[in-house]
Amino acid sequence: MSYPDAYEEFKLLNIQDMKERKRRLKLPVPKHDIQISLWRTLKSFVGKDLTKVAIPVHFNEPLTFLQRLSEDLEYSDLLDKASDESITADMRLMYLTVFSAIPYACVSRRYSKPFNPMLAETYELVREDKGYACIAEQVSHHPPITCLHAEHERWTFWQEYKMESKFRPTYFKVVPTGSVHFKVRHTNEHFSWVKPTTTIHNIILGQLWNDQEGTVTITNHATGQKACLFFQPYKTTKHYTKIKGEVYDIDGNVVIQIKGDWTSHFQYKHVDSETWTDVWTLETDILEEKKKYWGFSPFSLQLNEPLEGIAPTDSRLRPDQRELEHGRVEEAAEEKLRLEELQRGRRKANKNANPQWFSEYTDPDTQETYHTYHGGYWESKLAEDFSTSPNIF
Repeated sequence: MSYPDAYEEFKLLNIQDMKERKRRLKLPVPKHDIQISLWRTLKSFVGKDLTKVAIPVHFNEPLTFLQRLSEDLEYSDLLDKASDESITADMRLMYLTVFSAIPYACVSRRYSKPFNPMLAETYELVREDKGYACIAEQVSHHPPITCLHAEHERWTFWQEYKMESKFRPTYFKVVPTGSVHFKVRHTNEHFSWVKPTTTIHNIILGQLWNDQEGTVTITNHATGQKACLFFQPYKTTKHYTKIKGEVYDIDGNVVIQIKGDWTSHFQYKHVDSETWTDVWTLETDILEEKKKYWGFSPFSLQLNEPLEGIAPTDSRLRPDQRELEHGRVEEAAEEKLRLEELQRGRRKANKNANPQWFSEYTDPDTQETYHTYHGGYWESKLAEDFSTSPNIF
């Protein structure tokens, strides 16, 4: 679980006393349509590990994967509900089960690739309106490993994202191998799960679409109680976005049923009831021309908004990403190439930095070894001192 000083450091931010700032509702310019030969570009990637391939900037959206991972917290109100002191353990698992599926709704119609973070790149997200602060870091380049840690007065959320990928002429498959964790502060209950496999279809021809497959099991390590969410891929059913889940008691009996569509909504009911209750619905997009802005939700639009007082390694300071956000595609491509060459130079000089804010840790509940936040970032921010951060841009 998280290092013991993480919450004490979080309290120093006094996040509840922060003045809520006005956030943007659109990007500086709409997305530019680029005419390129998709087949000519992609055919050289077939069979390769895409984590080791330099993807042309035309395929990127103006966010890094650090920011994309932060989108898991778009509906953090479900974590607030899961950590409410008044609810039962069964309901806690129900909220977490629904929360585990929501990230796929938020990005279900976005097929541009986020920028690969540079080694030691970071991203901070402070949401005073939602009551949490999040820090993410790219702790490894090959293999790519991205870590995220978020604190709230009632909960802690963290994950180490690793994956295996497979690229074929008709699809791109991503198999997450890292785990997601959640802790309720007042009960000290620790939960964890592994994300399902995602497949993007029609890579070469036709309309892009994606499905998920696999059973996601959310475990309460304090009690042994579990819940499952069953993703069915298109090869199993044409109604592949429909989904069912179950919450079990400690004896393995179903106590709550869950149903819905992972692109739009979820409901639940207790097994001894006939009434289904709404638990989550995808928010209506306030952008009339969403497609012009990479399909971003209002939450996503704000992730790369310029911000003062951040670490020099923050994704908002990436020049290639900023150029793309402003529609300067050629300049973005030049900056992307420059940054990739700088990183290769650091690797040749054996200057690969160790993670600055995360350290390897063996979880006593899962016996899994992963990187978790060891503290220090928010203290550095409050002191306005990031002098130990490397120059990666």
